[in-house]
Amino acid sequence: MKAMMLLSPTLGIARFFKTKYDRTKVIKSLNSIYLGIAIVSFIGLLIYQEYTTPIGKLELNNELSYSVIFLWSYFLLSRCNEIFWAFLKDAFDKMDKDKESDSNLSPSDRIKLSLKSYLELIVNFAVLFLLLPQTEKVWNSGNAPSNIAEALYFSGVTITTLGYGDISPSHWWPQFLTVYEVFCGFILLIVCFAIYAGRLDK
Repeated sequence: MKAMMLLSPTLGIARFFKTKYDRTKVIKSLNSIYLGIAIVSFIGLLIYQEYTTPIGKLELNNELSYSVIFLWSYFLLSRCNEIFWAFLKDAFDKMDKDKESDSNLSPSDRIKLSLKSYLELIVNFAVLFLLLPQTEKVWNSGNAPSNIAEALYFSGVTITTLGYGDISPSHWWPQFLTVYEVFCGFILLIVCFAIYAGRLDK
């Protein structure tokens, strides 16, 4: 469990608040807060690119220090890991008929949380892709997402497994991120959504 806390400090923060306050309220509040942070980050980057770069091109890897890039990426990955782990664990708990739920979330609440988390994953991975260098060493033929809109597009076609191929990574790290994003999306939509929807009439 210590390894999971290292991979996802936000999971540790959530667990701390769940022991201090009402578990259901904490889950709903943190889900909304993190989605809000993702949306504000997206809007902030959109405004930043429109007012600082005349051609609408962002090169965050050249504009930010390595420490800022590392911390921002670590936070985004922490949150993605938390979403993946929390929904995977909850799905297994729901399949175990003898296990009582830790929260008072209804199946419809869980569906809303999974959809909000799905949107957050798209934005978080978009920012992660945008923080990478836009070079041929990282992206095939140098066709990197050059602004937040392109990064959001690439993240969207990745998580939905459309994969048009117009933007594709050549380095192992963004390749790993794309596969991990697909896996997170699969857990949320296929596994969790199916289990939660199946319990709506119960």
